Amino acid sequence: MTQGNYGRIETANSKASLFMVAIGTVLIKHEIIDPKDKTTRTAISKLWPVYYIPGMTICLLSTRQLLQSGLSIEGTMDGSTFCDLSGDAVLSALPNLWGSIQVIRTYIIENNVSNPMSLVIRYPDYETIHCQLGHISNEAIRHISDNVEGAEKICFPNKKHVCCSCTLEKLHQRSFPENPKCSSKTLGLIYLDLLELPTLSYSKYKWVITFLNDYFSYYRVVFLCKKSDAIEEIKAVFWLWSNTTFHSIKCLHTDNGKEYMTSELQFFYVNRKLSMRQVHYMYINKMVKQNS
Repeated sequence: MTQGNYGRIETANSKASLFMVAIGTVLIKHEIIDPKDKTTRTAISKLWPVYYIPGMTICLLSTRQLLQSGLSIEGTMDGSTFCDLSGDAVLSALPNLWGSIQVIRTYIIENNVSNPMSLVIRYPDYETIHCQLGHISNEAIRHISDNVEGAEKICFPNKKHVCCSCTLEKLHQRSFPENPKCSSKTLGLIYLDLLELPTLSYSKYKWVITFLNDYFSYYRVVFLCKKSDAIEEIKAVFWLWSNTTFHSIKCLHTDNGKEYMTSELQFFYVNRKLSMRQVHYMYINKMVKQNS
């Protein structure tokens, strides 16, 4: 059920108008009397849209709305029968004690029935439009009725609509958890990450390796044709930064990838005085591999 302002209904008392404050789908279980052979059967049907009107004590079903959905009606003094395009009876109404209003023997059931028969087919509501058209914005939905022939004006819910899929898409995915402590030395902490590009670039690059100096917030990106090229690039960047800053790298922050722990790199870490504990276990000892 979606809450919103869906219109007003005038009653016999001009000072007591009723308002449609919500819209939703209802499943009903009802009896169908076939006028051809007078047999009775039970069916489950879906009604949409169904409006909730506080203050109304009876449930009304619009004959015009059923006819607009493609149903036909056959009526006698014993009641009315709505038939689909194939001529089969799908809804039966019987006259009440006064004869002026016909009633349907039905009751509402839980919405857990698969593939119920739909009696009323109309334009979808706001939530359906938003989801089926690729989670478009409210501004785009407002232009549908003005630019699409035959489209009705879509009513927006009073409360701000929160779409779970849109919320998840807007969440930021970080490679590493936030660390409130920053390095106090020039090369005290270096963040290193290796990732694969989704498509091959024009220059035949498929991999990217990134270096982040936590002290200066200096970022360096190196494109690679092969993943195995990362070993030489790591060594080259480390030598470059050490020679230009006259400092040695103290700690390396990675994502536990095996590409950082080859025998060649381990020998290089030892020569640069980077111990195994400093490389992999200082901040991420409980962290799983992320870029596999």
